[in-house]
Amino acid sequence: MRYVGPIHSKTNISKLKKALLNRSKRDYLLMVVSLNTGLRLASLLSLTLADVMKDGKVKEYLDSTITGTTDVYLNSTVKRALKHYIDDKSTSINFFLFHTKRSYEYPITRQQVHRILSGAADEAQLDQPISYHSLRKTFGYHAYQQGVAVSLIQKIYGHATRNETLKYIGIKSEDIPKLKIDVNL
Repeated sequence: MRYVGPIHSKTNISKLKKALLNRSKRDYLLMVVSLNTGLRLASLLSLTLADVMKDGKVKEYLDSTITGTTDVYLNSTVKRALKHYIDDKSTSINFFLFHTKRSYEYPITRQQVHRILSGAADEAQLDQPISYHSLRKTFGYHAYQQGVAVSLIQKIYGHATRNETLKYIGIKSEDIPKLKIDVNL
């Protein structure tokens, strides 16, 4: 098994998104939700319409009973992708968001997710291997780069230690800036 890391380049993220959108709205939604929430694959694949929608609107948070860790915020990018995807569907039925092409009643498999992402990475001509963990790691890496506290990322991932989270998202100890607290009372 090859090691996969986060996708650092926003250009590569855009290329992968474009390749997935060209394939299907479902595959594009899979990437957008992954990149913006850091959900585990099992949690993602078990999402139903009722988990993300209430009274015809996209919910603001995924409940912790769904995610297995903490309530997870659904940002505007996720909401747009969900609306774009759901517009083509009958919202009167409850279905798996990432359902098979044959039936709304069954989610796609982990293996299918791997095939989807590998094919899109090839199509986008990325220079690194891509898996679902790449997307989860990308969420944490970019959250960290934007100043989100490691403790919050750790909580979303359900990791036991700060170091486990830093290692998972590909942050080395020499990449962590020294803390400078100048209280000067």
